[in-house]
Amino acid sequence: MSAQTAKFFKGVTTGLVIGAAITMLTDPVTDRQRHRLVKKTEGAFKCMGEMIDSAIAIFR
Repeated sequence: MSAQTAKFFKGVTTGLVIGAAITMLTDPVTDRQRHRLVKKTEGAFKCMGEMIDSAIAIFR
């Protein structure tokens, strides 16, 4: 994996985390909505992790 590719993945991950944090702060949700969001977010981050692992495996 080249340094440029690693920087790209780090940038995308940082952007996602910061964007999610800003969205959560500006749009308050109820406890029920928060619980539902946590379940959906868990699946999304698992999927992203699998894609990143696959990409890393391709470049090795």
